[in-house]
Amino acid sequence: MADIAITAGNVVAGAGARIEKRYNFGATVTAGQAVYLNSSNQWVLMDSNAAVTGNEITATQGIALNGGSSGQTAAVDLEDTALVFGGTGTNGSALYSSVTAGGVTHDVPIAGAYPVHLGTMKSTTVVNLKPNA
Repeated sequence: MADIAITAGNVVAGAGARIEKRYNFGATVTAGQAVYLNSSNQWVLMDSNAAVTGNEITATQGIALNGGSSGQTAAVDLEDTALVFGGTGTNGSALYSSVTAGGVTHDVPIAGAYPVHLGTMKSTTVVNLKPNA
């Protein structure tokens, strides 16, 4: 299972995106990575390898629109019908959180993983983002 290569400078929210800007990063994050809001109200990297790292149903999840280090301001796309996510995918295919922290993949992570369905590709570069644990 390979993660999709994402170019941070190509991540662009759609016109009707629901963007969250109230909280800071709690780790080093790059634009285009899958993140979740932890119990300390900080955006950290989602990881499908672990049982409780953003994949629980109660977590707020999204894609980072900017990068930064712990304590820096975050802009996170929570829901978007036209997110240019910075990578190239297959039109019509699903996107999932990866077993690599912050990674995004087309493949359902391996048995024993806890993936989040992030959305569905509308073209090779645009995703209908609607995270669902």
